[in-house]
Amino acid sequence: MVILTQKRITDNGDGKGYFRHCIDYVYKEKPEPGEELVITRSFGVSCYNPIHTYKQMYAVKKYFGKTGDNPIMHFVISFDNKVQDADTACDYMYQIALHFADDYQVIYAVHKENQGGSKYHGHIMVNTVNYKNGKLYHSGWKELGELAMHVREVTGNYCKPQIKKPDKK
Repeated sequence: MVILTQKRITDNGDGKGYFRHCIDYVYKEKPEPGEELVITRSFGVSCYNPIHTYKQMYAVKKYFGKTGDNPIMHFVISFDNKVQDADTACDYMYQIALHFADDYQVIYAVHKENQGGSKYHGHIMVNTVNYKNGKLYHSGWKELGELAMHVREVTGNYCKPQIKKPDKK
């Protein structure tokens, strides 16, 4: 079973802290102890420099006047133990990220980390502002379910969606 987690941060002031942190995270060579970066790729933004990625995403937000709350959608896809090589994980993440690429700027990464037999997981960061029309991405259960179905089509495995709420301060 594949686990799809949506992280939604909506109480972050102008959003620059979490927004920038997410983008920086997909570029880190060793994001967490025991974890390593396999690949970082993108659609509609640079995937070679976190400052450029941030500025490009922020420019779309600024153009449409949407620089406030909920700056970025962060999805984590934890592959099951059937995904044992980097090529498969990278191919799956590419196909999953394509779900957003027609309307949103996307940057994604694949990480290798052994977690109970699961060796690979990926992060997808999606600018919440549609670059064509300026509409905000709606991040409800319906949309998460549609993404989970897409993940199932890509991987051939059941995908369990979940929403992680921000920690209380």
